[in-house]
Amino acid sequence: MRRRDRPARVAVVLTGLLVLLTGCPSSPPSADAPPISSSTEQLPGPPAAPPPPVYAGPPTDAPASAGPLTSLRAAVDLTPAIPGYFSRAEAAVAAPDGGAYVVVSPEQSGPRQQLVTVAGPAGGFSIANSVPIPEIADVSALHLLPDGTLAVTGRLQPAGEPDAGYGLHVVDPVTGAARTTSVPYGKGAVAAFGHSALSPDGATLYLLVSVDRPGGPRERLIAVDPVSGATLVERDLAADVAAVSQAPAGHEVAGLVARPGGGVTVAFDAAPDATRRERIPTLLTFDAQLEPVGEPVGVTTLSEGGETQAIAAGADGTVFLVVEVTEGAWILAVPDAGGAGPVLVQLADHLYDYALSVEPAQVWALLPAYEGARAVDLTTEEIRGPVDVGCPGQDVRALVPAADGALLIGECNSPRTRTQMLWFVGA
Repeated sequence: MRRRDRPARVAVVLTGLLVLLTGCPSSPPSADAPPISSSTEQLPGPPAAPPPPVYAGPPTDAPASAGPLTSLRAAVDLTPAIPGYFSRAEAAVAAPDGGAYVVVSPEQSGPRQQLVTVAGPAGGFSIANSVPIPEIADVSALHLLPDGTLAVTGRLQPAGEPDAGYGLHVVDPVTGAARTTSVPYGKGAVAAFGHSALSPDGATLYLLVSVDRPGGPRERLIAVDPVSGATLVERDLAADVAAVSQAPAGHEVAGLVARPGGGVTVAFDAAPDATRRERIPTLLTFDAQLEPVGEPVGVTTLSEGGETQAIAAGADGTVFLVVEVTEGAWILAVPDAGGAGPVLVQLADHLYDYALSVEPAQVWALLPAYEGARAVDLTTEEIRGPVDVGCPGQDVRALVPAADGALLIGECNSPRTRTQMLWFVGA
């Protein structure tokens, strides 16, 4: 039985899976057993590589913490973007003026998807503009580029359609002018999954594209110049995934985290034993040329049955994860190219563990709650809040970090059924 107190987890590097698969750790020696070796001479063979560093808390050069996000600053009704139709707020990103950009999609045929600009405090947190965008079958994310345009990533067409692909539309939020970059799935695709992450300087967009097809899955990691649409470098992930999992990454990918020095970390739930349903939340790290950095890292063990619910990026490349386990959920952190360390926070249940936002100081995080959201101290496990968004029957869909707080997108049953909402939360 796992202890209820904070687990003192050590790094789990997936270069050898036999111990994990058997579930049979070696027995400790008895008290009167002779020591394994009393010699001080170096054993033959190459010296063991030092273990990867583990997360030790907020970095010393991190900015000051803004404190827990416990205040609702504004609530914006997004349904006027597509009046007269049921719609869905798909993705959001913070704007430089304290406002936001949101992709809103219709749920009936007829109207077009919209890129909505929500003005910041000076504009009263109201819809300032809305422009149609080229159709995208399944939105993954929204990224703000250095020139002020927005990259909307996702499945451009459903798998199976002619010339279907995963990619991005780069859209001017003022005029609606757009250009499209597509990564074709290839013939015979029956299902496709994708994720994206933007480098800190905005110069590189990383795409992970996984395609199921009769001849077997094809999984690629691609670095794209979002301005020109040119592919900078591409990597076939088949061998990387196969080294830790007997199943493709596919829909088990939780997301990507861009690294501050270039490159990206892929987070997915690996299946090292095809005969068991339990998985291991796993990180694969790649440099700017998409070459592997270090060894794959398992964040939990097979016996804990971990399942990644959400990830968030630290400014220093730290990957924060919410992992559902048998007894609730854990928040963990893995430094850039590092190893798994202690559990930062244990959550009593996993009803509201599906989204995560972490402030740049890496002290406070924000998770969903029944009322809206709750602030969690990653250094003490203190839970503040909740932030009540004032909406009966609310459904917070996603949390997005902002310069002075966070954005929440979701829907509300007031003043009308399935009202699409954007909430601004601050300290």
